[in-house]
Amino acid sequence: MSEKTVETMATIENVTKKQLIEAIKTSKNEHDLSGQKTSTSMPNVVKNNTSEIIEKIDSKIPTYVQLYSDLYKKYLHMANNFCTTSCLAQKEFFDKMGVNNAMPTMFDAYLGSVKQMVLLQIDMNENMIQSYVSHRLTVLDFYDQMMNRNITNFAKMFSLFNDHTK
Repeated sequence: MSEKTVETMATIENVTKKQLIEAIKTSKNEHDLSGQKTSTSMPNVVKNNTSEIIEKIDSKIPTYVQLYSDLYKKYLHMANNFCTTSCLAQKEFFDKMGVNNAMPTMFDAYLGSVKQMVLLQIDMNENMIQSYVSHRLTVLDFYDQMMNRNITNFAKMFSLFNDHTK
């Protein structure tokens, strides 16, 4: 595929139907003009195209993770700024009201217990996610093993079928 086709396809999310059809025609014309008339099997065509798509998706994972991490950090930063600004405004408000020192001490004890509960829930959530992902990976490993067995049996079946058709 030429660099022009790759650039055209790289902006696929912003194209119209007409532009998409043009990109497909360009890719087809380049393939026809390349003169490479190779005899490829149908399974190889599917495998090669699928592998290229999967490799592209796989190469984008670090970018996606970094982008979501940056977004999440921004939310946390904004929440922290809001609490800091709010705290300063509240201090001024409560000082003008003449609230005694016992009230903030009791409120601090209450918020301390709430904070401990939230921190514990964050740790529990992390453990749950780790367990969930571990379970999913185990299931995917099992599925992969079963699919490989099925493919092996499928190949044996085709081999037997081919032997009977000769």
